[in-house]
This record gives sequence, structure tokens and C-alpha cells, in this order.
Amino acid sequence: MRTTYQSRLSYKRILISLLFIVLMRPIANLVNLLVDDFTISYTFSFNFVAGLLIFYDWNLFGIHYNRMKANLSDFFIYTIIGLILFGIWVYFNYRLLGGYVLVPDPKTIQNYLFASPAIHFAFSFSQSLIISIGFKCLTDHLDIREKELLIILASGFLFGLFYTVLFIPYTLEAFVRTYLYNVIVVSIMSYLYNQSSSFLPGTFAYGIVLLLFQLF
Repeated sequence: MRTTYQSRLSYKRILISLLFIVLMRPIANLVNLLVDDFTISYTFSFNFVAGLLIFYDWNLFGIHYNRMKANLSDFFIYTIIGLILFGIWVYFNYRLLGGYVLVPDPKTIQNYLFASPAIHFAFSFSQSLIISIGFKCLTDHLDIREKELLIILASGFLFGLFYTVLFIPYTLEAFVRTYLYNVIVVSIMSYLYNQSSSFLPGTFAYGIVLLLFQLF
């Protein structure tokens, strides 16, 4: 007998959460009118939106935190696996694919050394958390339980497209390359989530890799 899938998230919560993510670029553009520096603008936008998502989706965040805390061995194992997978993919993208990745401008870092921790945190962990909560919300009502490969691919293609459109590259080639990059990033996150039952291993792993990519 087939069981009925029931989502933990209401449609209202999903739509509002996705709206927060959609607002990232407009918020950054508004802040940029004041500061005339997109690194500072996106630092504010990423941190602000990540904070909104944690506050608004506190119950969702709490569920995944408790799952992580209840099984720390899985958290560490899949965070390490994530570090390896993301590390390989980000390096491949940097060397060959050339997908657009939001990273801070080194000149801004040099000019605002006192703010560099907040800048690096925004472009790594805040951005990673936004993607994690975003793909979870966007695919939460898809009734494809017990079909691991399908949910991983659905997450990658759907939220990968959503996230790529938010920061539309200026050429078709750049769009395709960036979309492919985002599809694999979200697919890896979805895989780690399906294996560990928490989106936090993927959040930490991708955040660490993005931070290392910025620093080195």
C-alpha cells in the first residue's frame, strides 16, 4: 500500500523563504548605491538573508541541528566526504569549466582588513547555508521518497537553475557553465543530506571549501 507523502513545510513558508533568497541581489544593489563596492554590498546581503532564513525557518534549522547532534559520526564522515567532492568540483570549475562563482574582490579585502572575517564568512558559510535551506525548501513537496538518485538530480537541476537565474551571467555560454556548476554543487549537497539526514554536513563542507578557495 502506497503511503502519502507529507511535507514538514507549508507552501507559505516555502514561498517566503525563497522570496528572501530572491531578494539577495536587489538588497545588494540597494546597498551598493550607498557604498559603491559590490563585495561589501554582497557581504551585507548574504549575511542578512542567511540571518533571515535562520530566524524564519528556525524550526527547520533546529531539526537538522538536532539530527546532526544525535549522530555526530555521520556528520563528520559526510562533512569530510563533502570536503573532498566540493574540493574536486570547485578546483575543476576554476581550472576548466569556468562557471561564475560569487567571491569577494581581493582589493576590497585589502582595503577593509578589519572587515575581512565578515566578508569571508558571508561569501562562504552564509552563501552555503542559503543554498542548503533553499534547495530543501524548493524540493520539499516533491513526492519522490526512496528514490535517492531522482531527488538528488531534481534538487540539482531545479535549485541549480533557480540560483543561476538569480545572478544571471551576461552571456549564454557563461549561463550554461554556471548552471552546470550549480547543478553539481546542489546535487552534492542533496547527496550529503540524503546520506546524513541533515543539510549541515553539506553546508559546512561547501562553506569550508569556498573559504579556502577565497584565501588561497
